[in-house]
Amino acid sequence: MHRGVGGVNTDSTGAYQRDQSRTARQTGTGTGSGNPPRRRIRRRRRVLLWLASFFLLLIVGAAGVLYAATTIPLPGQIQANQVSVITFADGSEMARVGAENRTDVPLSKVPVGVQNAVLSAEDRGYWSEPGVSVRGIGRALYNNLRGRDTQGGSTITQQYVKNAYLTQERTFTRKFKEAIIAVKLNREFSKRQILEWYLNTIYYGRGAYGIEAAAETYFNKPVNRLTTAEAAVLAASIRSPALYDPQAHPDNAHARWRFVLDGMVKEGWLTRRAADRLRYPKVATKRASTLNRVTGPNGYVVDQVKDELANLGFDEALLNREGLRVQTSVDRRAQVAAVAAVKRTFAGQSAGLRQALVAIDPKSGAVRAYYGGASGTGFDYAQAWRPPGSSFKPYVLATALDLSLHSDTGMSVYSTFDGSSPRTFQGTVVHNSEGAQCPHCSLLQAMKRSINTVFYDLAVQVGPQRVAATAQKMGIPATRNGKPTLQQNGITAGGIGIGQYEVRPIDQAVGFATLAAGGVRRPAYFVQKVTDAAGNILYQHRDAGQQVIDPKVANDVTYAMEPVAGYSADALADGRPSAAKTGTQQFGETAYNSDAWMVGFTPQISTAVWVGSDRPGALKDADGNPLYGRGLPGATWKAFMDAYLAGQPPASLPDSTQVRGAPPPPPLVTAAPTTTPPRTSRTPAPTTTAPPTTVTPTPTPTPPLPTCPVTDCPTPPPTTPPDNT
Repeated sequence: MHRGVGGVNTDSTGAYQRDQSRTARQTGTGTGSGNPPRRRIRRRRRVLLWLASFFLLLIVGAAGVLYAATTIPLPGQIQANQVSVITFADGSEMARVGAENRTDVPLSKVPVGVQNAVLSAEDRGYWSEPGVSVRGIGRALYNNLRGRDTQGGSTITQQYVKNAYLTQERTFTRKFKEAIIAVKLNREFSKRQILEWYLNTIYYGRGAYGIEAAAETYFNKPVNRLTTAEAAVLAASIRSPALYDPQAHPDNAHARWRFVLDGMVKEGWLTRRAADRLRYPKVATKRASTLNRVTGPNGYVVDQVKDELANLGFDEALLNREGLRVQTSVDRRAQVAAVAAVKRTFAGQSAGLRQALVAIDPKSGAVRAYYGGASGTGFDYAQAWRPPGSSFKPYVLATALDLSLHSDTGMSVYSTFDGSSPRTFQGTVVHNSEGAQCPHCSLLQAMKRSINTVFYDLAVQVGPQRVAATAQKMGIPATRNGKPTLQQNGITAGGIGIGQYEVRPIDQAVGFATLAAGGVRRPAYFVQKVTDAAGNILYQHRDAGQQVIDPKVANDVTYAMEPVAGYSADALADGRPSAAKTGTQQFGETAYNSDAWMVGFTPQISTAVWVGSDRPGALKDADGNPLYGRGLPGATWKAFMDAYLAGQPPASLPDSTQVRGAPPPPPLVTAAPTTTPPRTSRTPAPTTTAPPTTVTPTPTPTPPLPTCPVTDCPTPPPTTPPDNT
């Protein structure tokens, strides 16, 4: 038999090709118009096309049904009749919010400048758009597919629809309904009519719904008398009334106000020259009213809750009408104890004294008690930026011990320094309170006795910037109104070691809570849980603790602070252990102080108490004596802590140190104590440069009087170095 090349039987070629064809069909590698794989691809495409067409028809059909069945709500038919309840941590009621203040006005009575300001803030393309934002709908669909919130830009028409009768849920379904109804609204009514309805129903904050109520609430005048500058203030608040309130958040409000004016210029509704001439107008003080009225110290808690809800995406308008239930972190018993401690301690004292108390659970960051003042409607003193004096010294020690732990500097709480007074550091003269002397002073002694010269020296040695970084990690905000804290004009001076730079009472409570939690920082929070009217959970707080300093460092700083309360005659009842630090800020070159602090903790609670006045001035007790941290602030702290901790078993604090080290080398920058203290120069207000030759700058004005915005208050008299006790 003849064989071809490669040994293949040429007589069997036909059979061979048939075998290969069968193999190709089985493996899908064949060619030709009748090939099954291509038919399968075409079949799949047809199925997908039919499915897509089917779903498109469903969407179009649903949109058609929704369009036909929808009735447009008129402003008079929109009611905010579901009252929301804010509760204590145990579920007992703290406040109810939801009353409505609204007066409708025709668009003809709303000045064009007011209309344009609102359009600039919320929808600059209003007059030409079809009523919906295609970009916003696309963003909602994209986020929905990725499992994210469907936040996106909405037109004024969509906002009206949402506020009229849709829920505030962030889903594509709600966004789709909103768009369909907005299109119908835009087709059946004029742009002017829709704008009128919007202006009469949108929420502007402070309980005011509609532009007329807002004009009366913020400026004590009807809408037809509003100026362009005033209109821009109201327009700026729409985005988030709580976070853009001119009194509570002046910097946010001013920035948004400028955004509105710039938008008006861009759209040709205002000239650049006219916009530049405008100044932020005076806004009426936020006052208690019969609407949503919460009086007394709890009013400040409600304000903080509203701010936190706004940051979480629950705006005040939603709170006012959706029947939400907001469970706060505030312990009812702790709040009662805080109010009672302040009242009892300051009975018979000067009416000009102001107080703040904040208590935080170190294990969670929950704010358990919050006292920002007695009225509940004026300035919240728990948010006041004031110089902390010696109550800042624990951050300095934490910085030194952390540096020793990680770079072997040999520093420990037993390291000794020259605590003589006065001492000079690069031309800056530092004194100890009441002339205290401690020539061979360990850091343990210096903390208990509050020796300024030791902690100024320590801050210089470890680096003022390091101290600032440590404090910010532990709980002091890194920025204030967009600018870095714990510095002036980009410089952090050695005075940080004795409390030169301002902090808030709530910040101190957080910072000391970090020590109580073994170096774990947990941000302070007020909102524990939010549920809707049906009981569905809309938000639940989750612990966000982070280890920011080594547990050994937290241990030793706490150990150093344990003797302070007893040394200051403010020891807790029944010998309960605590860790604390007092602090004062000297007023000018007088024998008096302008600020006094007591901050301390047990493992269960961290509490900061501040005492001051509306303007920095000489603080005196009822007998005319200077006020120190160990006095009225210490007594308030002790009264609260004893009441809150009563019945709770004592929790232990460190009984030994963990950061080992030898005494440090001689101070890098020191000068021998002088017999006659050199004259210490006064320092300028904190808004100016802090010269390196001064001990500490004057703090910025504390809370303003009701008619004086925080950022616009006049500079108070200058002060001199803190007298820290």
